[in-house]
Amino acid sequence: MRLLDSRVLALAALVAASAPIPAHAQFARHEVIAFESASMPSQDFLTGKKGTPVSLAGVLRLPKFNEKNPVVILFHGAGGPGPAGGSVHEWARVLNEAGIATFTVDSFSGRGIATLADAARYHPVTRVVDAYRALDVLAKHPLIDTKKIAVMGFSQGGAPALYSSMLRFQKMHGNLDAQFAAHVSVYFDCNHSFHEDAALAARPVLLLHGTADDWVPIGPCREYVARLTKAGMNVRLIEYADAHHSFDAPGARETVRNPQAITFRKCRFTEVDGSGIVNAETKQPLSLSDPCIERGTTLHYNEAAAKKAHADVVAFLKEAFAN
Repeated sequence: MRLLDSRVLALAALVAASAPIPAHAQFARHEVIAFESASMPSQDFLTGKKGTPVSLAGVLRLPKFNEKNPVVILFHGAGGPGPAGGSVHEWARVLNEAGIATFTVDSFSGRGIATLADAARYHPVTRVVDAYRALDVLAKHPLIDTKKIAVMGFSQGGAPALYSSMLRFQKMHGNLDAQFAAHVSVYFDCNHSFHEDAALAARPVLLLHGTADDWVPIGPCREYVARLTKAGMNVRLIEYADAHHSFDAPGARETVRNPQAITFRKCRFTEVDGSGIVNAETKQPLSLSDPCIERGTTLHYNEAAAKKAHADVVAFLKEAFAN
């Protein structure tokens, strides 16, 4: 194993500082692990190019320190890892209490992403590489059960969670010796279509979505799940009535309305050979002048939906880990 340079150690320290430890932590061991991934334009990702190496890090929380743990890799949304009241940290708590380790990946600090404008420079699908490289590093950890590694992502972070299940992307960027046991996507937009995107690995896939989400509407996910089901894939969508975006984030107990926030809720994107990802209607790369782009979004925590989602995911994971 190569020695970590000072830049990577500084990154690991930053990640550790951004992942607060709750007062009544439900884990026995806490580690910060740096690993190497890659950055690339979406067109390079889609054609299998390897990209530019980048050092990332994640926080590993192990409920048991004297035996192997099942683990879920957690991917944050476009806002980054966020405060203690955010979705990622809340799910780390819930999963740790259920006896499942968590590895919370920071996809942004190592890439110099600090704002939503910065995040817009990187297409979410390219974060699939982060999922595969995190899987690789955890598969070698002495306290991780290599057959019980799942991946879960929120909003933009749903891209690495969901699309890492695609056989095409696994062959291009993954390691066939290491496979995820399950995939969980939470309020991801599902409004992209890729070549061979209905051919998934033989692993269960779960999508969670609120029916009141006006930032990332549920419709495209219903359509994608229907297409996957028709293709015989092991996929399920659970809907939560009256739940908005970030329905699982306790920090959003007060309704947050963003009248100027950009949303792609009316947009559809597709992969075109030679052009990469384009607007499905215009067949041109996305532009902020596209008529499909709208403004106005809502964030709101829904305690009932969140508790139901916690129970749904824990049950799903325990079944997946048992097979």
